[in-house]
Amino acid sequence: MAHDMDRIEECDPESSILFLGSGFSLGATNIANDSPPNGKGLRRHFIQQLGLPLDTDYDLQVLSDEFAEDDSHKLRDELYRIFRLTALTDGQKAVLDEPWRRIYSTNYDDAVELHRLNNKEPPNAFDVSEPVPNKFPHGAVVHLHGSIRLITPENVKNSLVLGEGSYVNQYVVRSPWYDQFQRDLAFASALYIVGYSLADYHIAGLLMANPKLAERTVFIQGAGPDETFLRRTALYGRTMFIGTDGFAQALACAPRSAAPGIDNLRSFRSLAPTRDRKAGARPTAPEVFDLLVYGDFDAGRLARSQPGEDYAIARADAVRVAAEAVESKQSLVVDGRLGNGKSIFLHLLAFELSSRGWTCLMLRPGHPDLQRELAALAAIDRVVVFVDQYSVAQDSLRGLREALPNAKLVIEIRTGTFEVRFHELTKLLPRPFDRVSLNALTRAEVIAFGRLCERVGLRAPAEDHRSDLRDLLLGLFKNTAIRDRVRATLGPLFEKRATRRILVMTMLIATHQTEVGAAFVRSVVGEDPFVALKPLEDLSHEIFETSADNFKARSAVFSSFVIAEFIEPDEIADVVVEVTLAAARRRSERPYRILMSNMIAYSSLRRTLLGKGDPDAIISSIYERLRYDERVNAEPLFWLQYALAMTETPRLDTADEYIGTAYRKAEDLPGFQTYQIDTQAFRIALLRATEQKRGQAIFNIDAIIIGIERIDAMLADESHRSYAVKVLDLVRPFMAARSGDLTAGERTAVQFWLLKVEKSLASLSDEFKATSGSEAVRRSIEATAASFLN
Repeated sequence: MAHDMDRIEECDPESSILFLGSGFSLGATNIANDSPPNGKGLRRHFIQQLGLPLDTDYDLQVLSDEFAEDDSHKLRDELYRIFRLTALTDGQKAVLDEPWRRIYSTNYDDAVELHRLNNKEPPNAFDVSEPVPNKFPHGAVVHLHGSIRLITPENVKNSLVLGEGSYVNQYVVRSPWYDQFQRDLAFASALYIVGYSLADYHIAGLLMANPKLAERTVFIQGAGPDETFLRRTALYGRTMFIGTDGFAQALACAPRSAAPGIDNLRSFRSLAPTRDRKAGARPTAPEVFDLLVYGDFDAGRLARSQPGEDYAIARADAVRVAAEAVESKQSLVVDGRLGNGKSIFLHLLAFELSSRGWTCLMLRPGHPDLQRELAALAAIDRVVVFVDQYSVAQDSLRGLREALPNAKLVIEIRTGTFEVRFHELTKLLPRPFDRVSLNALTRAEVIAFGRLCERVGLRAPAEDHRSDLRDLLLGLFKNTAIRDRVRATLGPLFEKRATRRILVMTMLIATHQTEVGAAFVRSVVGEDPFVALKPLEDLSHEIFETSADNFKARSAVFSSFVIAEFIEPDEIADVVVEVTLAAARRRSERPYRILMSNMIAYSSLRRTLLGKGDPDAIISSIYERLRYDERVNAEPLFWLQYALAMTETPRLDTADEYIGTAYRKAEDLPGFQTYQIDTQAFRIALLRATEQKRGQAIFNIDAIIIGIERIDAMLADESHRSYAVKVLDLVRPFMAARSGDLTAGERTAVQFWLLKVEKSLASLSDEFKATSGSEAVRRSIEATAASFLN
């Protein structure tokens, strides 16, 4: 970005982040009746105090450690004298008068706290040594390098980022504050960085070379252009050489952002079709090829192709059914398996609804402006809110219902998630709601897909194809020419370790239809993905989709293909472990708990590693590496997954032990619901009893009877019944193998509970029966119970 001396065009401090470097405090007065130094000045101060030559090479960390070597009280008192402030300049006061959404500081001084004390306001100050609060107050100030208000002689060398030891211990990128900082940046209308030097590579590591963030970032530096600074910050934002006083004046003159309205929403994105000056231009063959092969979807291209099928198949029947459901119902669930075109379908549906006079908006979950903008939307008629990731957005759904009672909701969800969370949807969604599934293509849609392929030089599928869109797309990759082209295209990404790890990590995450921020990618890989991919910008744009708040592979189908064809199993295992451990550090947040659970799920690991040597041996090695981490080891669901792996080996005795471990871990977590563990405990008990030699007493019959009782209780609870139905399929083979070994009392007990389960299954709603296949299970249980009469 360029050096810019112009005024600030528009400013909204309430949605902006203020980042304070040591240059901001220059000119303030400390208790020593002097001005606090910046980083270079503090280094010179310690050199003088230690009597060292002015040209010494020792850095600040070494100098401060040396100063405190014999007397930590001395270091604490010296820092307190330097950084405890008594007065601020008018410019500093004016900047701090603004109602900033958040203030981050690398300064040890208490400039912000002093200003708020003088104004009789709460300090709302936080230090990286403190936990991130559940509710973060507007205007909070966060000291990323430590705060003078918290230091004591005992903690001075660890509380402030001065000494070599504390520099590592306080590594902010590894702390929850780093995630909070990145979240704030993702949703900020602007980031103003005042008096900051990129010479501090540690804090420089907090900034990402994200072009979208750079557009909103302004460095405020002292008067006089600095070409070196400009070159070093070129990827991070633009610079105004006006100093703190000039910044205060620029803020005073800057026009303020308009109040939230339909045209300037930030927590929602419009899905109205936009047609630019190329409206008449048909999508090119490379554009369609990139969509089909790489998943490089562009909503503008889709809009320009309407109402034809030159860019994507129209799925007109499903769109019409969905639109009618929106018109007549309060909410709509759009489900599909991974890679079945849910994102494109949402845009097609939005285009149709827009033509009917609806205002279609995509929710950005977690945006701090949400409540303020909901109030603005409440007065608008015919609003449809689209949610493209149910698991991430579910915490926002109840608030949406309350704030916009007349709005319609369209929820995109994976089919598997819909099946196991149906009970949640019935509680969270406005009723009545309808469902449209994208898991089957009509013959006309298959033909349209074939025409689309032929126009761009790809082989069309057979017209009698009866599978889903994912299979059609995967079929494209069976073409040797396509496979060779993909291998050649990805070659540059494979050449360097950093870009290869970024590719493998994001594609593994994409196969779970999950997305993360670029900061999370860097916490795992160790490099800024934007910097690493900069030399391959055109290629990376085809493969990755980036925004201010996420970094992901564009296509889940393409990701599955690349992982299956080009990535070695050991590399997959390494990335699974690294991503899981990084997510475990952040497991207090729902998206990372979901990511952690997805990454270690036995079924998904088995699917990913299929055809790559011995999948079960690799999965066991992954679990072995993970169990040494205390956070993972404490998770009941980790031991459940390990039990599943042992069940398939098969080592049923070990699986039983791990199920016991899962129960013990669950006891340490108040409120933890064990229904997933209960179903697998029942399954393992049935398998162990079936495996036992016939003619012997069934050694675990008590566990089996308790298991049936638990399953019956789960059927009565809509939150858990979907798990219960699946495991009941094993009852009939167990009884066929071991019914002759039951005692009379055991036969009576088993029959009693089976009859009870059959009755519970029969009483389920028709809606649940239709989606779960429970009727077939009920008939099997009924037949098994009846066999006791013979």
